[in-house]
Amino acid sequence: MFEGHLIPHASYNLLAAVICCVGLGLGATVLLRIRCEREWSLTIWTSYKINRVWQRLADESARTGGTLTSFVMGLLAWCLLGSAWSLSHVDETLSGLWLGMGYGSLVGLGTLFCRSAAALFGGWITLAFESTRRGLEIDRHMRNWLLWLLMILSILQLSQNIQFQGRELLWDQAILIWGIWLLLKWLRQVQSVLHNGLHFGWGIVYICTFEIGPTILLFKQFEAI
Repeated sequence: MFEGHLIPHASYNLLAAVICCVGLGLGATVLLRIRCEREWSLTIWTSYKINRVWQRLADESARTGGTLTSFVMGLLAWCLLGSAWSLSHVDETLSGLWLGMGYGSLVGLGTLFCRSAAALFGGWITLAFESTRRGLEIDRHMRNWLLWLLMILSILQLSQNIQFQGRELLWDQAILIWGIWLLLKWLRQVQSVLHNGLHFGWGIVYICTFEIGPTILLFKQFEAI
């Protein structure tokens, strides 16, 4: 406090929770690259060479360590989104700045559980367990890309010395990236449906019911708070 006015917050204070997520994300990325070559390759191929993912050999499938690392990276992506959301809602005392990370991790865990349950149910309905399993793989690989995009956005915001008055910009841009990422992920899911020979109607119903519908509800909940 200076002459009755709060001292402006430094950029690294505003983005403390975001920086923590970025640091953890960098660590997980290094671990994925060094220790989980198969999962790393599948993640990279998902972005521009999806046929290579579908045509991989049996010994190119991801191992448990790579799968778990990707799950952690997916949770970190949600933590980053939650941190950006909390930053746009805090007051000048920065009370509750770190709560968004916790909320994001809970939403991420719930999302992962619901997607896994939806894949099992969808496989049971359509009798195409392989197709829904591949859909889960694509979702896992795409979440890694979401984390990387959000990390780049966060680093750019930090380099621009974000001020308290512009704290909502990070959340707005994060939502934009999330929306674009969702469209690309759904495109990959449709491609996977067609590749695996699943009836197109079942594929659209599955994506609308277990992907688009819950996403819209989740976004409305964020906007209502």
